[in-house]
Amino acid sequence: MKRFFSYAVSALLCLPMLAGNDDPVVISVNGTNIPKSELEYFYKKNRIDQTDKSNQINEYAELYLNFKLKVQAAIDEGLDKNESFLKEFKEYRDLQAEDYLVDTLYLEEYARMTYDQSVQDVGPDGLAYMLMMSSIPDDDSQEALITSMIRVDSLYNCLEEGQDFTRLAISYSEDRYASDGGICGWMSRDMLPDGIADILFKLNPGQYSQPFVFEGTPMIIMMAAHRDLGSYEENRPQIYEWMRGEDRVMQEARKRKAEYYSQKFSWDMPVDSAMVYMDQVLEEIEPEFGFISREYHDGLLLFEISNRMVWEKASKDTEGINAYFEKNRSKYRFEEPVFRGMVLFCVDEDVFHSIEKAVQGLPISQWADTIVTFNRNKSQVRAMRGSSETGIFKKGQNAYIDKLVFGTGEYEPLKGFPYVGVVGNVLDAPENVRDVITQVVDDYQKSLEQEWVKQLRKKYKYKIYKKALKKISLD
Repeated sequence: MKRFFSYAVSALLCLPMLAGNDDPVVISVNGTNIPKSELEYFYKKNRIDQTDKSNQINEYAELYLNFKLKVQAAIDEGLDKNESFLKEFKEYRDLQAEDYLVDTLYLEEYARMTYDQSVQDVGPDGLAYMLMMSSIPDDDSQEALITSMIRVDSLYNCLEEGQDFTRLAISYSEDRYASDGGICGWMSRDMLPDGIADILFKLNPGQYSQPFVFEGTPMIIMMAAHRDLGSYEENRPQIYEWMRGEDRVMQEARKRKAEYYSQKFSWDMPVDSAMVYMDQVLEEIEPEFGFISREYHDGLLLFEISNRMVWEKASKDTEGINAYFEKNRSKYRFEEPVFRGMVLFCVDEDVFHSIEKAVQGLPISQWADTIVTFNRNKSQVRAMRGSSETGIFKKGQNAYIDKLVFGTGEYEPLKGFPYVGVVGNVLDAPENVRDVITQVVDDYQKSLEQEWVKQLRKKYKYKIYKKALKKISLD
């Protein structure tokens, strides 16, 4: 352990410096310096093309400062020490690190070599998707073989009658593929004994063989589909997936990458130690990966702290939402008048007027219970309400409202309920917060966030270095 520690200390001295004259500090937050390279990376990744790019980088710097202030608040809350956070971040970080910890050129060469070998193995016959069912004799006697042959002949007759191969295999086949419906999968000629391959590759897709005996077992095989191996590009994803599971291949790729880093940074340590060490310092030796890792790390913290301080608070703070609505009621207007109420389909006009009178003065939430009473002895009315949350109909949503309230379009009455009328009123503006709850909650969240950012800017020391910002490449 002491020996490895000495290797690590000496290697640290050889790490590239990420800050300096070429990478000046552009933002500082609570004593943490953000170099130009970091802000430039995320600016180019997230920017929206605009004509005035110089102004855009200034605006982005302000947004990035707010982001970092929130992350700092999360750290002060100890969220970066939570077990769930550490586990999620490590899983993502390690997954993203895989491509940086292996020699990608070696893997590409190995993948192409694997493909070339597969081309030779598959040969001109290509690949067949094979199904099989069989009957295994009880012993080595001639009588047992004849009994099994009779069983397979019966299965063949069932196939000739149009029965499904996989269902027959599940019910009657006696080999290890039976539970999967006889599916053996994609096969090349070299993967099969000649006695089976010769029969399989004479079939056409969808054809099955006549019963035959192979090594004492009667069977039937089917070519469900056929294809060529395909190009390297088509097979590359599957080859790489296979290589990821091959410890020998991946270990060699990691070893070669460790040797590369050892030479690049003059690490004086055995290759096995370098393989461990390169993972520990990957964020420092691969700046791009450092940004990827940092983005996810800070993004997780941002999500959690924002949920606590804004999103969850806004969704549960009914009193705050109502107060915000009342304070800002004047800015909430419908783009065009809406109707809150119900469409009533009645057996006659008298029933409609009776209902109209019965619900007068009641909140719309109680109308349904009142209307039900008119259907106790016989069905006299059907009702249609607006939005489930607000009871509001907008223009163009309902043909009956459009005609009876807004005077446009036509409608057909319901069969058995010839009289159609509406009960309710036209609104130019929301009557209460529920009418525009989605917009109000969104606005309330924004107000909470703005106030939170103001508090953070008062709490923490920060600075944006305008002169350094000008060195950021905008292209």
